[in-house]
Amino acid sequence: MLKELNMAIKKQQVVSISTEDEEIYIGTPERISVVQGNVKLISDRGLVFIPLDEIKHVMRIISLSC
Repeated sequence: MLKELNMAIKKQQVVSISTEDEEIYIGTPERISVVQGNVKLISDRGLVFIPLDEIKHVMRIISLSC
C-alpha cells in the first residue's frame, strides 16, 4: 500500500483508496505522514486526510497516452 502511494506521489498519479468503512476516495495523494499516520489526498471532496490504518486497498489510476 505505501509503495503504491509513494509511486503515485512521485508520478503525480490519481489513486482510488478504499477504506475499512467502505468509503472510496479518488484523488491525487500529496504526502504520506507515517508519524501522524495518514495520507493527504486532494480529491473532489477537497483536502482529505485518510488514516493509514483505515486503508483497505489502494489502486493507482494510470492514463495511457497514444
